[in-house]
Amino acid sequence: MTRTISLCLFLLFPLLTQAHSYWLELKSSGKVGEPLTVQCYFGELDNGLREKGSMLNGIKAFTASVLLPDGTTEPLRLTPAENCYQVQFTPKQAGTYQVLLVNDTRAVQDWTKHNLGIVRPREYLRAICQIGSGKLSAKPVHYLDVTPQNKPAIGKSTTLMITKDGAAYANAPVKLTMPDGKQRKLTADANGLLTLTPNEAGQYVVDVDFMDKTPGQYQGQDYQAVRNKMALTLTVL
Repeated sequence: MTRTISLCLFLLFPLLTQAHSYWLELKSSGKVGEPLTVQCYFGELDNGLREKGSMLNGIKAFTASVLLPDGTTEPLRLTPAENCYQVQFTPKQAGTYQVLLVNDTRAVQDWTKHNLGIVRPREYLRAICQIGSGKLSAKPVHYLDVTPQNKPAIGKSTTLMITKDGAAYANAPVKLTMPDGKQRKLTADANGLLTLTPNEAGQYVVDVDFMDKTPGQYQGQDYQAVRNKMALTLTVL
């Protein structure tokens, strides 16, 4: 049984420590044959901060692709704009488009001052756009992933499936950023499911973290844990 949370009634939890992060935004009419723009930002979403210039250099390390409705994958090449990296393409078929970014090549980091120890960071981004008719159809791809099981709409329940290494991520901690920048701290159920009921149009960003405390070595550097971070962007019309 999923845990249903009405966003208009849920109490605000204390916010997590302010930190920069990456997220995606999509701009589309939702129609076949009309442009779809993908934008990747770095900053503080809750504060409306979108960094510029050299602060965006980390985006270059992401590998970007789009999973098309027919199941094929096409690479995406994002190029710098004023305050983001972006790419535009024209959907030629109706169905669900899954924009996927991953950075799993970052060097080992010493984050002891953040109480995280010596870690290897891995980051995953996802944004979904439904073009034309048909039901939304999304499946997990990343090691840590969040996939909506139905198209989000104002006043209607949208169930998210949270997975880790292909299996349900039970009781996953979730940070939800609302269209107005306010944030909620939520928890998925024992089956990795979380059901949201958006009460306004706009962009919702769902962040999930998982710290794998298995030590290892990467690029000749020892680490104590792998920090996986996932951000899903949902656009509610």
